Amino acid sequence: MRHEMVKTKDVRRFMQSVEDLLNRPMGTEGMGLLWGPPGTGKTTALAYVANVYDAVYVRAVGCWTVTSMLGDLCKELGGKRMLRRSDMVEFIVEELTRDGRQPRPIFIDEADYCFRQFEMVDSLRDIYDLSGCPVILIGMEDIARRIRTHERIARRITQWIEFKGLDLDDTTQVANEVCEVRFTDDLSRHLHKETGGNIGRIIIGLTKIEKFALTNGLDVISLAQWGDRPLYFDQPTFGRKKVTNGT
Repeated sequence: MRHEMVKTKDVRRFMQSVEDLLNRPMGTEGMGLLWGPPGTGKTTALAYVANVYDAVYVRAVGCWTVTSMLGDLCKELGGKRMLRRSDMVEFIVEELTRDGRQPRPIFIDEADYCFRQFEMVDSLRDIYDLSGCPVILIGMEDIARRIRTHERIARRITQWIEFKGLDLDDTTQVANEVCEVRFTDDLSRHLHKETGGNIGRIIIGLTKIEKFALTNGLDVISLAQWGDRPLYFDQPTFGRKKVTNGT
């Protein structure tokens, strides 16, 4: 398989949202939110887009506090953690605005953790207010619902980007761009239906189909040739353990 970054509809919308935040009119709020369930391609898209826009990227963890979050941002910008939060905010803003440089987006991955201590979100808002750099939060499918209950932060988010997974056109595009064999339309439809648009499963399926085709000397492979072979393997399911006397 070829190592290509396929610009699916979700990826293109994400990139456009970052562009809109970077070029927002004066006075427009500068926060964004990217969310979606596992397997919709957020992680891959985030790595690609962060590289394209020279983004500041940090990943939240469960033990984060305001101090540790600011410390991680300082380290990402070439500094180090400081004792006072205000000093770290000052350093971050100075680094982001040094020499009149262009604004850089700030990506906070696993941002669900930030809502355990709302001061973290307030500190991020302070940073984008002072630096002009947009802040994009990335989280799981429930984060958008949680944010909507906090008007103070919801009104500051002007770009809401939901990743829903690949549709049929996306699935066909991915197959065409990363595989060394061609898929017929019926096999692409089968792949999309069986995987539910989950990009992780789609890549596994594409790998297996491509290997089968190349092993059998096929340049083009159809659903009839693939047959009912499994596309991926799900985790095993276990029934309830039978309880016997004395156990």
